[in-house]
Amino acid sequence: MLLTSSYELKTAFAYARSFSLERKLYYIDSQMILLGILDSYASDVAIEAADREKMLQWLHALDWEQRPGAPIPTGNKPKVPIMTEAERMLENATWFQKKLGDEQLHPQHIILSILTIENRCQYKFKSLGIVFETYLEQLLSLRKMKTEVPFRSPRIKTSYISFFHPFLQLFYGPQQKKNAVERYFSEAQSLLQYNDIHKCRTLCHLVLQMQPDHVNALWLSGVTWRVERNFQKALPFYDKVHHKHPQHTGVLAEVAHCHSEMGNHEWAMKLYAHALSLNPGSSELLNSLGFECIHLELYVEAISYFDQAIAYDEECAYAYNNKGYVLMHLGFPVAARELILKSLQINKGNAYAYRNLALLSLKEQDVETAREMLQKAQRFHFKRNYGNEVEELLRRLDTQKATS
Repeated sequence: MLLTSSYELKTAFAYARSFSLERKLYYIDSQMILLGILDSYASDVAIEAADREKMLQWLHALDWEQRPGAPIPTGNKPKVPIMTEAERMLENATWFQKKLGDEQLHPQHIILSILTIENRCQYKFKSLGIVFETYLEQLLSLRKMKTEVPFRSPRIKTSYISFFHPFLQLFYGPQQKKNAVERYFSEAQSLLQYNDIHKCRTLCHLVLQMQPDHVNALWLSGVTWRVERNFQKALPFYDKVHHKHPQHTGVLAEVAHCHSEMGNHEWAMKLYAHALSLNPGSSELLNSLGFECIHLELYVEAISYFDQAIAYDEECAYAYNNKGYVLMHLGFPVAARELILKSLQINKGNAYAYRNLALLSLKEQDVETAREMLQKAQRFHFKRNYGNEVEELLRRLDTQKATS
């Protein structure tokens, strides 16, 4: 591992250590390292000042996890342990260091690595319009480089699973089974964050063989299918979780989302409405209800739900965007564009908003702008979140261009 840190990175680590000690956390994780980088340096991170400041504010406001029982460092220079997930992130960063041909590990390598991990940091970066692909392009442009740097998440060495495991686990004692369940599930969680969906699902399956009612493994299994947009296979897992937690609004929303994607919009509406009755004032649920109204062509009701979502949360980017789509459909393009752009001011990574801007441009017969917006939607992972519509629209535009 080429962990020869630059001066900037050493300063960031010192900041993270001091931050951890001041808050009596006594550990260093990836988020603290990122905080140290962003708070210590402005010029070496290749992020615009306004976005860097928003990220800093968000990190400072996080509810940092306390770890009861963690040993309190002592001495003049107390040592603060680095968490395993941070070590994996750093090891992955050294891979980007090597690919970019740098002698030392820099903040830029750290940020590239963090952008490959599915967690709340990545989601916040995306809301600022920063994803792995856009950040890498920015770096290569600043360095005046042309080189291939593939997307690569951290690696994790998982437990060896014998072919005979289903038979062997029958002979496990209670403690042995408990230890195996905890180990496999912990590894499965990490694998999901590192985008290794199939191994995550395999480990969840092993957990459920030993403990069929393991709620978290059921939930994670559903997530692995949802990520692949296989909602028919995700739904049975979510249903089992819902059976155990019938009043949990997050579970209800996932069950409703599956039904919506499978075309059962009326049933999805009922589930979302039930969830809203348990959590009145949820802008996310109000937005979801409005979205279902669009599918059912209940446009006045949809606008009402989006307006309520915005009333509860002025930063509800999806509600602005979805209301804009309805107004576009009803023949009010100017108001629609204003709302969709408002959505992108709040969340620059909203792929669906770029898709809607593309549809507006196509209505105005502005094919080049439509193409640009569709490509942006692609860049912000439209396919993963919403399906193949954007790719199909781009193919249609290419076909029209070739035949014209």
